[in-house]
Amino acid sequence: MNTDLITFIQTWTGGVDVSDAERQRLLRRLETDADFRAECAEEIRLLGMIKAVQTPPPRWLGIADALGLNAETMADSGTSDLATQVMERMRQREPNLQFSRSRWLSWRPLAAAAAGIVFGIICTSVVFAYVAPSLGKVLTLLDDGFESGPAPLVTGVPVEPGRWSGDYSEVVGEQQGVKPESGKKMLRLLRGDYEGKANAKGSHVADIYRLIDVRPYRQEFADGSAVVQLSAGFNAFEFPQGETYTSKMTIHAFDAETATNGSLRAVSAWDESCLATAGTGPMKLDRNPATWQRLTTDLRLPANTDFVMIHLMIPAAPRTHTQEGFGGHYIDDVRLTLRHSPPR
Repeated sequence: MNTDLITFIQTWTGGVDVSDAERQRLLRRLETDADFRAECAEEIRLLGMIKAVQTPPPRWLGIADALGLNAETMADSGTSDLATQVMERMRQREPNLQFSRSRWLSWRPLAAAAAGIVFGIICTSVVFAYVAPSLGKVLTLLDDGFESGPAPLVTGVPVEPGRWSGDYSEVVGEQQGVKPESGKKMLRLLRGDYEGKANAKGSHVADIYRLIDVRPYRQEFADGSAVVQLSAGFNAFEFPQGETYTSKMTIHAFDAETATNGSLRAVSAWDESCLATAGTGPMKLDRNPATWQRLTTDLRLPANTDFVMIHLMIPAAPRTHTQEGFGGHYIDDVRLTLRHSPPR
């Protein structure tokens, strides 16, 4: 290895520092000497391969979570490319990561183009250095304790993401001996029908839904390694002996056309149109309003998933049900997360 190449690599990796005059000389040689460019690119490629072997693979999902990005804010950003959004947020948080300010990246266009491999490796190195503590975290798609945001719609299954919709419900504070699981508010399900529902008479299950846009994270589950996990707390007022209350929830994966064309309003057709589904069995609620009981379920996302629909439901009390009201059925602290879990 010639002296200039040794100096270049040592300076590149931070082993030594050189004067501005020496830096300019090396950059001029990199621009004008094709053989020297090839040698530099090959050495840095080898260094990159070594780093790739020694370091866990980057997880853009964990990076996004560490930077405070979520499904809704990323959907409004104008681009569905997760890496682009993460890098833009990094530039906002850390102006010093603007690559054009680096001494070694203030090259003329010809030199920068000739060192394209080098630039790619630098980008990777900066990302690794900045987010290493956050690798392995899960990404939160939804964390809702009903403390803020618009009231749920009462128009049945939603066709747009970002808002609860379903049967008649209301956001309330402590009542009937039931305190919110967290914060000061919770969701109370009131009826088993929604506004304009046909054949509403006899409806005996109260439902609430939310549509989640996961397209900003497509590259995170393109390899089939991403799993969404839904969890929620359920509670009921102190009901009479002999009555039984249960709760249940499901997750469904859909493509964009199916999720937004209104066909999902016919819940009976979901099994035919969904890409994948998972759910819990019914959980019997206890009679103690002071205790919240949680349900949790996981769904591995197919690579072509665009939207996830979450569905939480509570049946009416047996023998006492009327269409006008259920009594006291509550949901709180709903969470949806996305994590990597290699297929078995």
